[in-house]
Parts: sequence; structure tokens; C-alpha cells
Amino acid sequence: MKTFRTPLLLCCVLALLPCMSQDVAALAMPNVDLETQEGRKMEDERAAIRKFFVLFYLSAIIPVMENQGRIRKEEDIYPLMLKVFPEKELKACPEKLQKLMNDKIQGVKDMLAGKKQMKPEPFDPEEPEIVAFLAVYGMEDLDQQIMNWMGRQIGSESDGKLESVIQAFRHLKDGVESGKIVMPEKVEE
Repeated sequence: MKTFRTPLLLCCVLALLPCMSQDVAALAMPNVDLETQEGRKMEDERAAIRKFFVLFYLSAIIPVMENQGRIRKEEDIYPLMLKVFPEKELKACPEKLQKLMNDKIQGVKDMLAGKKQMKPEPFDPEEPEIVAFLAVYGMEDLDQQIMNWMGRQIGSESDGKLESVIQAFRHLKDGVESGKIVMPEKVEE
């Protein structure tokens, strides 16, 4: 029995040797080695995705706050959101995200034209296709990261009154668009 155990143990050890000197990462984690062209490209794409989603969220938040009391239903807010949709920033994102978001925008336009039934939330950050796309970039929690970051940004700039909060959101939007304000890669809770 002892002779059988030794080769078995040896096989297990030999099988593990190639892994011992290598960095190990989760399979879903992107290559973000900034020393490689692929890593730099991935980081640029991640930055573009973050910037787009921050501006996308602001394109919903600001019109709602500015028109508080006048918005009664989805049909009232969607045209305002489409007017300020961050198309330029979307064009800087990977093609797959461009297609996903352009499909969503077309869906909103179809709803406004009466071709589709109105939905209260045409974009859900928890939709499987959005989550799957973000997972490729290791950004599954981007929605929460953005909310945490914006909350800190707005909290430090406003006094809590509606006009002050709206002004802080506008300032944030202007800063993000110009590149003067950049959301960090990770935001602590």
C-alpha cells in the first residue's frame, strides 16, 4: 500500500509545481497589466465605461431634480434624458456597450412614439446583459461604486437644499465631461 501512496503523492506535487511560481487570478478578472498594450487598452476602456455611466446616471438625475413637481410619468422625463444623453462618451466605449445602450435608447424612442409599452425603468443596471458586459471588465459593482462616489461628491458640495444639490450635480457633470473630475477605479463604501 505504501508503494501506491508515494507515486500518487508525487503526481499531486508534480501537478501543482507549474502553478507555484505564477501569479494566480480569477478567470473572470481582466488583464490589467499596464505594462502591456492589452492591459493599457483594457484600462482605457474601463475609464471610458466609468465616465460614460457616471454621465448616463447624471443625465437621469439632473432632469428629474430640475423638473421636480412637473414630472408626472415616464413620458415626461424620457425626452429630457434623451436630450442630455452622453453620446460622445458612449462612442469612446467598447462596441458591445455601444450596441447595448443604443438598443436601450431606441427602445425609449419607440416607447415615446407609442410603438412599445412604457416601462418605468428602461435601463436596469442589474440586467443580465449589462452585468455580463461589466463582468468582462471586472466592474460588476459599478452601479454601487458610482452611487457611493456621487454621494460623496454631492455631499461635500451641497448644503442639502434642493437648489444646492442640483447645482452640485451640475458641477459634477461639468467636471466629469471636461475631465477635471474623474471617478476613481475603486470607491470604498
